[in-house]
Order: sequence, then C-alpha cells, then structure tokens
Amino acid sequence: MRTSNRRKILDAIIAIVERDGITAVTFDAVAAETGLTRGGLLYHFPSREALILAAHQHLADQWEAGMEKIAGGKADTVEPAERDAAYIQSCAQMARRVELLMMLESAGEPDLDSLWQGVLDRWSPPVPDDDDPAALARFVARLAADGLWVHEAMSNRPLPAKLKERVCRELVTMAESMTRDSKNS
Repeated sequence: MRTSNRRKILDAIIAIVERDGITAVTFDAVAAETGLTRGGLLYHFPSREALILAAHQHLADQWEAGMEKIAGGKADTVEPAERDAAYIQSCAQMARRVELLMMLESAGEPDLDSLWQGVLDRWSPPVPDDDDPAALARFVARLAADGLWVHEAMSNRPLPAKLKERVCRELVTMAESMTRDSKNS
C-alpha cells in the first residue's frame, strides 16, 4: 500500500470521527471521504476493526511524536522533568475531540487500550506512593493537564492562548519544583 493512500485513509477516519463520531466509520463512509473504492479499502484493511485499530495506532503515534518534538527526544532519553513538561504542553497544544473519542472508545478493549496506555506509561508520571511528595506533585500536575486536555477537546470556548500558556507554565513549574525540592533534600 502506498504511504499516501494509507495516510489518506487514516486522515479520512479521523475526519469522520471528529465530525460524526466513531460509529460513523464504515467502509462506505471512508471510501466516500477518500475517493477510494470500498474494495480498495478492503484489500488493505480486511475489517472495520482493522481500520479502527490503524486509526488508534496513528493517533497514538502522532501524540507520542508531538511529545518527542516538545521534549527534544524519546521518552527514555530525556529527564523526568522534560517528560513532564512535554506531557503537560501536549495536553494543551494537541487536544482534539477525535483523540478523546478514540480513547473513550478504547476503554475495555485491550488491543486498543494498550496503544494509548503505552504512550501514557512512557510519558506521564506513574501513580505515586503515598509517602513521596515529589511524585504526588508530578502526578497532580499530570491530572490537571489531563483536565486541561479534556476541556480543550470538548469545549466550545477553548482557553485564550495566553491563558493556556500560563496554565501550562504553572503546571510545569509545579512538577519541576517538587522534583527539584526532593533532589535537594
């Protein structure tokens, strides 16, 4: 399959989900969106589930690539503070309704959920131990960033750019200051 057709199909799925929801993704809808034949789609994606899985993978890869760009490297090559900052900034900069819908759709579906969970495991702070204040602060900043992401993905009134930048800076500072404080203790 030519990369351009694969990308065209994935972009079509994303557009359909963004506009009409996940249940609207059918071979006929994707064929109409792309201008490709239904048979051509079936040749490359033998089932609707294969289409959906590929779209999940594509979106998870885009999200991770965005965080890598923000952090300046892969999750395992950057410092925890850089991972935290990249995660927080991605929540503000990359929030779209389609990711939210796809992530919600993946709940309870191990094959789909593992795609998203893998990115989360690499980039977001883990659930902290009760007795680690620095880890708790990083986790609270992550939860606040998740809330920002949901707000931006769902709201008809997204935050003004300057306010969103300020919120991100505050969350990054919160996560970094606790990490610094724990190192200096």
